[in-house]
Amino acid sequence: MKEKMVCLFNASACLEVQLSNNEWYRVTSKEFRSYNSPRRISHSNNDQSYVTEQYEGPIYLYGTNILVKEPEKIGLVFLNDMDSRVVVKSKKYGRL
Repeated sequence: MKEKMVCLFNASACLEVQLSNNEWYRVTSKEFRSYNSPRRISHSNNDQSYVTEQYEGPIYLYGTNILVKEPEKIGLVFLNDMDSRVVVKSKKYGRL
């Protein structure tokens, strides 16, 4: 049975991470929660103004609810340092 991903932030807000070139890029909530670098959230306030705030919340291993206590690497944090988003190529069927 799959476990629901923990999101301690508004996943429908504008979620952005800062890359090494100092530019901000919009990402999904799955990437946002697993990114070890500056993160920010932009959303509408109650008075209809638009607010951007730095996010200092916890970091989880990508695709899991495993909390990373002291991430060593900058960027996305994966289980066993293996990028689970990589497409595997099979000799028999091509891309899987």
